[in-house]
Amino acid sequence: GAAADPAATAAGGATDVGVTESEIRIGIALLDVGIAREFGANFDLGDQKARWDALIAHQNAQGGIHGRQIVADYRTFDAGNPTETQQAACVGWTKDTKVFTVMVHTQLTQASAVCLIGEGGTPVFTTDGIDESYYGNGLYFSLQASDNRILADHAAYLIDKGVLEGKTIGVLAGEGAERLAIDSTLLPALASAGYEVKSVEVVPATTAGTQKLPIAVSNFKAAGVDFVIVAANVVLNGPFVQTAGRSGFNPEYSLSDFNNQINDQVSSYYPDSFDGTIGLSTHRFPEHREGMPTPPADQACYDRVADVDPKIVPVQNSAHEVGLGECAIFDAWVKAANAAGPGLTRASLIAGAEQSGTFGIAGTYDGSFGPGKHDAVDLEREVVWRKDCSCWRLVDPGQIRRIP
Repeated sequence: GAAADPAATAAGGATDVGVTESEIRIGIALLDVGIAREFGANFDLGDQKARWDALIAHQNAQGGIHGRQIVADYRTFDAGNPTETQQAACVGWTKDTKVFTVMVHTQLTQASAVCLIGEGGTPVFTTDGIDESYYGNGLYFSLQASDNRILADHAAYLIDKGVLEGKTIGVLAGEGAERLAIDSTLLPALASAGYEVKSVEVVPATTAGTQKLPIAVSNFKAAGVDFVIVAANVVLNGPFVQTAGRSGFNPEYSLSDFNNQINDQVSSYYPDSFDGTIGLSTHRFPEHREGMPTPPADQACYDRVADVDPKIVPVQNSAHEVGLGECAIFDAWVKAANAAGPGLTRASLIAGAEQSGTFGIAGTYDGSFGPGKHDAVDLEREVVWRKDCSCWRLVDPGQIRRIP
């Protein structure tokens, strides 16, 4: 944005787009996951707006951000029509209400990411990582690792474990932004270790995508694939594995937190053949299930929002993962905005975020922001899916791995 008037800044006045003397306007995405229900998953996200309202009211009661009150502009993303609804929200936020920052708990499409951080010049704080190219201009902050860090780590893990020896490898891929890191990071990492991927099957997370699942299965079968690395949209994992099982195709699978794939909501209906599948996860919900202590960042989230939406607490609820993610995004942004000082601009927000160092993240393990590092999470655990509970459990409760 244009340089702020120094006199206005000194008086705590308007400093940048979406910032007035008394208010900071932020854009917040609410998720409509109708399409996920078609895939058979239990996606009751609880009362998203009530949770966001509670977070904002709590912060405003503490004086907001250096005396400015936070005002939300809500817009809805439809999982079944992400391109159109995300684009409409972006135009609304950047052209109509002119917000200072956008907060999103989902994967952005390529077009909406470009619209927000490119043409719109608007900082985005989100849960989901994306291809590293989108972090280049400094406006994109994610609590999860970038797609490239996740997939490079996943490949290194599989290679180190030796589980790919003698396997015919297939990759189940998403499209668009989800596909970029597969081509630029996952496939080259495997190739450099001497592993050829026989088949990459691309399945979009749309109603049309469901029709492609049987085709992907038959292509994998035809290629002789017996080990599938899943790097697709979160709503496709269960349906794909079910479709494969019905066709008598039961390869070994391996998952990571790419697109938040590891959660209990989409895994409750994996078939028996999926039992024992190992994944890598940055999420703490398997810890909570084992009765491990509630981390301070999670407790601070419950303290603010559990009254307005009790669904956030039980780990088997979608509202648990999403609600903790909302707290995590909001808290990371508040930390950055407070560090930016009274003369709040987008440039000072970025500088503030880069001073964060290591911090606790609600719902997941600790992470860090710093100069040139805008994807926070740094730690993960091995998890295993068990048929007896239809859930993910910790493999070794004592072991935490660092994500390079």
